[in-house]
Amino acid sequence: MSDNKKYYYLKLKDNFFESDELKILQNYNSGKNEGYVYSDILLKMYLKSLQGNGALLFKNRIPYKAEMLATVTNHSVGEVKDAIEKFKALGLVEVLDDGAIFMNDIQLFVGKSSTEAERVKAYRDKLKSVKKIESVQMYDKSTPEIRDKRLENRDKNKNNSPHSDKPKYGPDDRPYQIAQHLLGKIRENNPEFKQPNLQHWANDIRLAHDRDKRDYDKLDNMVDWCQNDDFWQANILSGKKLRDKYDRLAAEANRKFKTNRQVRTKETLPGWATEQAPTTSKKQLTPEQQAALKQRMAKLDQRNSEREEATS
Repeated sequence: MSDNKKYYYLKLKDNFFESDELKILQNYNSGKNEGYVYSDILLKMYLKSLQGNGALLFKNRIPYKAEMLATVTNHSVGEVKDAIEKFKALGLVEVLDDGAIFMNDIQLFVGKSSTEAERVKAYRDKLKSVKKIESVQMYDKSTPEIRDKRLENRDKNKNNSPHSDKPKYGPDDRPYQIAQHLLGKIRENNPEFKQPNLQHWANDIRLAHDRDKRDYDKLDNMVDWCQNDDFWQANILSGKKLRDKYDRLAAEANRKFKTNRQVRTKETLPGWATEQAPTTSKKQLTPEQQAALKQRMAKLDQRNSEREEATS
């Protein structure tokens, strides 16, 4: 029996632990805290922030404090506080005045898939593609070629088409995998969507990577975002559209992420939470504190924008 839940997961590259930040973390040795403690806490905080698009919020409302994070990460409060300070110094997290923690670069690692049925369907599609390729190869070997002038003229016309120089893509090729992912998400919204030419889709995605310098992981994540957006899911219906509209999609995704983040930070704790943690009770901010908070949020937005430009 298959379920109907959504599963969030981290999509880490094989060189994740080779980044400068992770090397520095794992070389820290502060008292009893060895380097692996910090990387363990960091990965668990990434996992906790997946559904909140990078925000560490309990039930999407209450900011996680060090004591709460110590419980869910299975580390001491002192280790968690020490780790957060080091994460801040390395630019891995941002902590607002109200204590809300945001995990930077989380959009590079977020993955989301549907249920067991989707995984089975993806496997079957891959198997069908392999069988189709083998069938074409067998036909080419056993059938003699008979050509005339009309065929030669037809081939000349094909060589002038936009996709004439594209390679053949298989199920293990990254552009083809993203094309299949896009088709699967489109059919979640419209099961009657007709079968496209995935070779053309894959080629457009390859061009987005090779010529436009788009990262394949970001293209894959953008498939999830655009097909979950009420407007863009009806407009991004091919690999070419994904390539052509990528800049607008990225700008819109960043804008909505920042808007949602600002809305979350304005939410207050419920009464029961205030009673259990009196130190986090709501206080009226002075005009000076409000101005300082706005200035910090502006710096945070500017830093995220610069990081997006540097990695795109």
